[in-house]
Amino acid sequence: MKNENALQSRRQKVLIVDDTLANIEILYNILQGEYEIFFAKSGTDGLRIIRKELPDLILLDIMMPDMDGYQVCAAIKEDPITAVIPIIFITAMTNVEAETKGLDCGAIDYITKPISPPIVKARVRNHLELKRSRDLLQSLALELGEKNRKLEILAREDGLTGLANRRHFNEVLDAEIKRALRTHQFLSVILCDVDYFKKYNDQYGHVAGDKCLQAIGEIMRGNFKRAGDLPARYGGEEFAAILPDTSPESGVQMAERLREEMVAWALPHSEAGVQGIVTLSVGVVGGQANRGRNAEWFISQADEALYRSKENGRNQVTAVQYP
Repeated sequence: MKNENALQSRRQKVLIVDDTLANIEILYNILQGEYEIFFAKSGTDGLRIIRKELPDLILLDIMMPDMDGYQVCAAIKEDPITAVIPIIFITAMTNVEAETKGLDCGAIDYITKPISPPIVKARVRNHLELKRSRDLLQSLALELGEKNRKLEILAREDGLTGLANRRHFNEVLDAEIKRALRTHQFLSVILCDVDYFKKYNDQYGHVAGDKCLQAIGEIMRGNFKRAGDLPARYGGEEFAAILPDTSPESGVQMAERLREEMVAWALPHSEAGVQGIVTLSVGVVGGQANRGRNAEWFISQADEALYRSKENGRNQVTAVQYP
């Protein structure tokens, strides 16, 4: 909407290129009340102004000494930045061949001299309205594209932590399993859970709970930053990571490093038992992908390992490793 209003309110620019000052004055007097007018007395000067001002419409004489109108038109159309600017030839040449040549080289219209003010006004107005409509359509398309990009990010991102959300995690896990099947590579998956998180919320409040989850999100990003790694918020106080091309042994090492990093942050948690800080219970599964090891299998194995970590006292890593 902001771009639309700006385009609608902006005074459009018209450039007159003619080597005869009298012709420039006539056109200026016809158009100056409605548009911002620029003029040039040569093709070379006209090209300089075009690149600087990017006018909305060019009124271009054909017969000029240094560069004729056809050459100027060709130069305008060769530059991707200026190629979209509409050009109207204004000339005393009235034969069909001249008009055809002008239209073939990229002009959108052709006005013959002597100049008729009503004709010039009508054609300039019509072409500028078309130009404004095209500009508005392009602006709306860019705006829509940007909004779609932001929506796509929102659809894949957890709003609180900035990590991938569960939907995106599931999509990537399916894709990585398929890739591992093709390449015969290892794949590891980590699931982790914040220990005693309900007690943390009860003790410190939900605002502090959100900040705790955001801190864990930062730790996850710092630990899983190789190309292809995907840290995610799996749901609630559960987090996960996909580790492509990662052996079971390396997956365990990365999981242990995550747990140690959480301990090093030393977020106070007076209800967490003897530790007195926020900790993570972690489950990890790693192995080569095969037809029986789909996404559900990897998740269930990692979840089972996570359950064992919690059952055995929390703040630990339990691994399920397969060849």
